[in-house]
Amino acid sequence: MFARFTPKTSFTRSALLVGLVVFMTQILTVWFFARNTYLPGIREYSHLTLLQAELSFHEETKDPEAAKRLGELSGIRLGTPPNVDDAEVPWYITPVVRGFRKELENIFEEPITVRFEDMRRPVLWITAPSFEQQWMSVPMTFFRDYDRYFMVGWGVAVPLFAVLAGLLIARGLNRPLKRLEQVAMVVARGDSVPPLDVNSGTVEFNAVNHAFNRMTAELAQAQRDRTLLLAGVSHDLRTPLTRLRLTAEFIGDEELAAGIVQDIEDMDAILEQFIGFIRDGTDEVASFENLNELIVEVCERYPQEDMTLALADVPDLMLKPLTMKRLITNLVTNAFKYGQPPVVVSTELTQQAVVMTVRDHGKGVADEHVQGLLQPFSRGEKARTESGSGLGLAIVQRIVDMHHGSLHISNHPQGGLQVIVRLPVMGQFVQPEAWAAR
Repeated sequence: MFARFTPKTSFTRSALLVGLVVFMTQILTVWFFARNTYLPGIREYSHLTLLQAELSFHEETKDPEAAKRLGELSGIRLGTPPNVDDAEVPWYITPVVRGFRKELENIFEEPITVRFEDMRRPVLWITAPSFEQQWMSVPMTFFRDYDRYFMVGWGVAVPLFAVLAGLLIARGLNRPLKRLEQVAMVVARGDSVPPLDVNSGTVEFNAVNHAFNRMTAELAQAQRDRTLLLAGVSHDLRTPLTRLRLTAEFIGDEELAAGIVQDIEDMDAILEQFIGFIRDGTDEVASFENLNELIVEVCERYPQEDMTLALADVPDLMLKPLTMKRLITNLVTNAFKYGQPPVVVSTELTQQAVVMTVRDHGKGVADEHVQGLLQPFSRGEKARTESGSGLGLAIVQRIVDMHHGSLHISNHPQGGLQVIVRLPVMGQFVQPEAWAAR
């Protein structure tokens, strides 16, 4: 139950922690100030009050001249109190008045009645049974002159400044973490980032940034090694496949030769997908392109009687055109290969995003297998009887991520599989130059 109300961000937690520390510090400061400043004054004036009472009321020690002289020096005199009530004592003086009364009762050994007169310098009116129904005024000089607004200002301003200082400290601590989060998201998309600063921060953050820079460097090297390996394998296999194709043409059995050529073409297509998976488009320069024009250009290669285009007016997007054509080609090819015509390609503008949908009219895919289609080398049930590497949709996912979009695959309610690609509208919100540089 308590965890539900616990702040989730370190900034809020730091602010609350600083506020709590300041609050406890204020309480301890007030307690220390009262105990070490007011307690000696209370004891001193209690004994002066006892001495004035003995000089004024007790027959054995009564001395009017001495009482008058003591009253002039200490301010403790006999008098008539104004119409004030003990309940009117302000809350911030109550501990002092209560302590003064308790000290008097200890040394007088009888109950004491106290009334409070609120002045620039507070005055306490006291009486006791031994005072013969007379009152004595005791100015609270030990309380010193006080200013209510100053006290309230001190109680509010000190915590406020401390909390603000804590917030600045928390902000300084959270800024490198926020920067690290942003850079990590860029690295997760496969983009290159400049090394983080390892000199100007604290020792701890410099160590984290150094470790992060080392991690990104090792990831980049692993990516280059993988690319080089796959490219080398794909390139080296092209040569023996070409020789096999030439050999197959000299085989007398035409049916056998046609089967060998078909297998070679399938292997060549698989190698082409490997190369396409390697060429992720990071080196291509982005530019403003119209998605509809790219769709029309790609779909012209397919049988027009089996294609349906429903293209709405959409704004130009910051795209990598060759990479985006590869995305459209993979989606349309998969729709023809694993689905049934007609293949419908549509676009629309909704909620600051351009949405492209590619749908076929086949049987679709079992719901439990839909999300697995995006994994490399994963294929649907029907695709197991067809040639292919299972990289088509994985390539599409990488291209969508590269363009900061989202990809959703589902079975259409009226049959067939549909792939929905959402691409955010750039330009108005993100400068094209900054996006292309990333």
